[in-house]
Amino acid sequence: MANIRDVARMANVSIATVSRVINGSEKVSEETRKKVLNAMKKLNYKPMMSFKTTYRELFKTIGILIPDIRGYHYSDIVMAIEEYAYTKGFDIMLALPKGEPDAEQHVLDQYFRRKVDGVILGELYGGSKLIQRFEKSGIPMVVVDFAVDEINFDTVNVDNIGGGYMAMKYLYEHGHRKILFIPGPENSPAAIDRERGIRKFIDKVGRDNIEIYYGVHRGYNSEHGWVSVIRHLQEHGLNFTAIFAVNDWAAIGAIDALKDHGIKVPDEVSVIGFDDAPFANYTNPRLTTVMQPRWEMGTTAAQLLIERITDKRTRLPRNIILPTKIVERESVRQI
Repeated sequence: MANIRDVARMANVSIATVSRVINGSEKVSEETRKKVLNAMKKLNYKPMMSFKTTYRELFKTIGILIPDIRGYHYSDIVMAIEEYAYTKGFDIMLALPKGEPDAEQHVLDQYFRRKVDGVILGELYGGSKLIQRFEKSGIPMVVVDFAVDEINFDTVNVDNIGGGYMAMKYLYEHGHRKILFIPGPENSPAAIDRERGIRKFIDKVGRDNIEIYYGVHRGYNSEHGWVSVIRHLQEHGLNFTAIFAVNDWAAIGAIDALKDHGIKVPDEVSVIGFDDAPFANYTNPRLTTVMQPRWEMGTTAAQLLIERITDKRTRLPRNIILPTKIVERESVRQI
């Protein structure tokens, strides 16, 4: 089995230099860093952790950083990662910093010190500076369900723009021309992309042929859908025939608000959501929605990361965009 001296010898550098690369030090030139990382790959050298080598030889570990696992979205992704990782002999280490940059920093510091074999990263509120050490030390990383400006590692995302476009097209083809949209958080890349899909469809059909109203209460929870509908009805009355909600929770809130005003779904107003949540098939009426493949997202992210860990070949980063589709149920009708 190769050791740090073998790496230093092959890269023609000192043991201290190899150690600096492993620890993500800034005091190493990019040329030297690449030489050391290439030597590590060729020799299949893995830095020692703080516990026994025998354990490390038996188990490899993936660190997962996800904002939270409330609801169904991230929990499905994590379960898929764990299931695939288990079949390949990998353990997972899960952390939920809840969108707090200081907590994210702490988690990533722990992952780095424990020398995890790779990291799967969800939405990161603290910015890309938090992961620079992982990039420089050659620890593989995959970003899932989170848009990044510079693709320096593999990414797995859903086509949220296409999904937003698809939802609008579906309502349009069912005769709806006045639509209330319930938007998501302003800092959510997925929500922003779904709005881009709406604008893309409007540009396609022309602004004279469709009218979009925007809800005043942004967010992914049921209360955001409920408040947006209530306030719109109070200020403008029932001047729309359909609602497109940024996700299924917001759609449920919107349906409740309509029912509170005695407005029948879908007889008077149609509603379409986004996600295909587990409860969407059990609402009244059953919810038509845009399905995003959460399980496939998690499986794909784990597959890409494990390939990076186990395959010595150097490959360009891959940006995988998974498609969405409409799941037709009962909450949208033709008019």
